Amino acid sequence: MSALPANGFTGFTGRAGVELVLAGAACGALGVQVVLRRLAFYTETVGHAAFPGILLAAVTGQSPVLGAAVTSAAVVTLPSGRSRTTVTGVMAGCALAIGVVLASASHGFSKDLAAALVGSPLTVTTRDLAVSAATLTLVVVLLALFGKELLYGAFDPATMRAAGYPVRALETTLRAAIAVIVATAVPAVGAVLPLALLIGPAGAALLWTRRIAVAAPLGACLGAAAGLAGLEISLHYRLATGATVTVLCGAVFLLAAATSRPIRPGITTTRDTTALTALLSHETPGPLPSIRETG
Repeated sequence: MSALPANGFTGFTGRAGVELVLAGAACGALGVQVVLRRLAFYTETVGHAAFPGILLAAVTGQSPVLGAAVTSAAVVTLPSGRSRTTVTGVMAGCALAIGVVLASASHGFSKDLAAALVGSPLTVTTRDLAVSAATLTLVVVLLALFGKELLYGAFDPATMRAAGYPVRALETTLRAAIAVIVATAVPAVGAVLPLALLIGPAGAALLWTRRIAVAAPLGACLGAAAGLAGLEISLHYRLATGATVTVLCGAVFLLAAATSRPIRPGITTTRDTTALTALLSHETPGPLPSIRETG
């Protein structure tokens, strides 16, 4: 028998549903850029960095979203170049360890620790919903204003830099947006699960469509659907909501991988770069050959 109220999502379940839809849509849309730029490891590090911030916020009585945002900001400032991967790896492990130390030093902290790790969407407040709505709006505006430039930079940053575009500023903006999304998703899926919400729906969308302009809204729809379905399933079977949503995101990606033909991202020819240059100049370059079938 379902644990949902007779009249559907109302009260705390209604707020949880709205939170998961907003977080899923924002993650699914921006996740396309995460997949194209291979920023999964960076995103995971942001989640780990958010973990001690959430615990510190709980100790001091502050918003967990605020605490996660403050500590996640440290990852955005990591140096660029070859040393970034090493520093990111060190920070990922240390941040998670610091969170565990904080949790072990605080008595009666097990409930807050579980919420920090995997989220607690059934306890979200209207303030959390407002923050999530603002974050989704931020993602939509970012992709609307700089979507073409972000796409260009994902495939051929060297040519884009030579053309005079602010590649580093765009890269920093995108990384900051990822940190904001991870912090915002804390009430829904905690600090260690946002990666699946960012990668799963977006990865599935990129497998199902060769058009980047379609992949972002499709990823948003898949993320929102996974959020609602995960909430229903978790309430029906009394499971952890955040973890259930994450499992569904993985299942969506596996379904896409099983039902789509293989595609290969990458800019390898002059024709590819010309197509993206025309895209940035608002011409009609035709389909991008950078994402094409290999079989």
